Amino acid sequence: MTKKTNNKPVKNKATDLTSLLIWFVLILLINYIGSTVFSRFDLTSEKRYSISEPSKKLVEELEDVIFFKVYLEGSFPAGFKRLRDETKEMLDEFRAYSGGKIEYEFINPSENPDKKERDKVYKILYESGLRPTDLEVREESGISNKMIWPGALVDFRDTEISMQLLKSSTGASPEVMLNQSIEALEYEIAAAIKKVTSSSKGTIAFLQGHGELDKFHTADITKSLEDYYNIEYVGLKGNIDALTARFGQDSTSVYVQNKYDLLVIAKPQSAYSEKDKYIIDQHIMYGGKVLWLIDQVTAEMDSLKTSNVTMATSKALNLEDQLFKYGIRVNKDLVQDIQSAPIPIVTGAMGNQIKTDLFPWNFYPLFLQQSKHPITKGLDAIRGQFVNTLDLVGNNEIQRTVLLETSPYTKVVRAPTRISLDMVKFEAQQSQYNQRNVPVAALLEGEFESVFKNRVTSQIANNPLMKFKERSKPTKMIVIADGDMISNYVKESTKEYYALGYDRFTKKLYANKDFILNCINYLIDDSGLMLTNSKSLTIRLLDKEKVKSDRILWQTVNIGGPILIILILGGVIFYVRKRKYTKH
Repeated sequence: MTKKTNNKPVKNKATDLTSLLIWFVLILLINYIGSTVFSRFDLTSEKRYSISEPSKKLVEELEDVIFFKVYLEGSFPAGFKRLRDETKEMLDEFRAYSGGKIEYEFINPSENPDKKERDKVYKILYESGLRPTDLEVREESGISNKMIWPGALVDFRDTEISMQLLKSSTGASPEVMLNQSIEALEYEIAAAIKKVTSSSKGTIAFLQGHGELDKFHTADITKSLEDYYNIEYVGLKGNIDALTARFGQDSTSVYVQNKYDLLVIAKPQSAYSEKDKYIIDQHIMYGGKVLWLIDQVTAEMDSLKTSNVTMATSKALNLEDQLFKYGIRVNKDLVQDIQSAPIPIVTGAMGNQIKTDLFPWNFYPLFLQQSKHPITKGLDAIRGQFVNTLDLVGNNEIQRTVLLETSPYTKVVRAPTRISLDMVKFEAQQSQYNQRNVPVAALLEGEFESVFKNRVTSQIANNPLMKFKERSKPTKMIVIADGDMISNYVKESTKEYYALGYDRFTKKLYANKDFILNCINYLIDDSGLMLTNSKSLTIRLLDKEKVKSDRILWQTVNIGGPILIILILGGVIFYVRKRKYTKH
């Protein structure tokens, strides 16, 4: 009788070893591929966890570590926990593309139980540029106030800047404000990285010589700009080289270059000569950017201090043909808007004290966020003062975007017109305010045609030293029909100035400075970083009525569903095992 040898265990062992070896090789191969090929996948419909190419390029070029100290830790409402979590996830995304050069820490500034020590921390944060938010929190013991600091301090080498994470918006619900803040996270982080790492500064010229705003009335905006740009106040005086520089040994090798990255023309009062217009025009033709803040009507509150009535009259700036050629017209009129800021009016006296009350002043319109453009997205209310209207005209090749527009309850009056403080005594009738969404600020982008095309003499047009250019390089400009949009209040006796957008009577800070800064950053920045502020996230809120009516059903499903699934799986496994191991 022959004895059979059973080789099955030996074969099984060899198969197991082969499988183990294959899996080991596959794991090594996957790790090697993962270390050489970097990719991330975002399956959300809005790509909320993806960063744009400009942001990726920015962090990929970092030379050293940037450290974020984020003050969004502690016990606070669910909405701020969401902002904290989204901030952490966005920082993780930046860190992934930076090769580990982005580091962060989340800090609770209120963790110290000693009030004096907490106040010291709060003072340091405030002096560093962060602004707190005071919340009313409902707890079991009642309602309590909680101070949180929704911002971060960003450190790079020897430089530290502040970054505010919470975006406030007049009239918006807390859910909308938090959503806007989350939408802006990528831009805020990327902008902070660029600011703190920037080694070279651009140069901004504030034009002088035609009654434009002086250093005192532009002090606050220039103070904010000086950390990132060089600021100069420049008079043209007919000097052909005031804004451009010419290089070359002879007439055949001359080339022209702009001296300034941006020209700011803020509230001129007197007419521009044709020569000065030519200098500005050629700055634009050679790719220069311009921020125009133009008042075509003379109207000032100072005129109403001595008299209850004043006349608003049109100005003669001699810029109409130039702006029209570029694709826009600033009209000689004034906006009246029911959606407006208040001013103090004397209503009587109490003893020796004059009694004043605040009344809506329809010549001070408030511009709430309407445009989805990155310049205005997420901004709080912006205050205007005696604002003109804009018409988009002329060249259809120019891309034009309205940045600010009036409310649906607007009236436009042509200059000259009579302005009286007595107007506040009468309630505005909506039937008279029947114009809606009138443009007052616009962005123009493209290749502009010179206003002096076919107008200059052949001696200028053909002069190789002049280098007259009749069509611009691709460039951009912003026109704002309100010269006061960039002006801060100045106390004339002491030359003390207030923050741009600060209302001394209501103690409210409007978003004028943020708007102007966004305009300037958009015009100067050619990297496309500003466009990262265009991200939109859909607010998916629960239907409160449906939650209330279907509460018992979904509680039953959530509690009983998993138990039922486990019982079914257990029954199936029991049945399969019974069939497999039952001997027939």
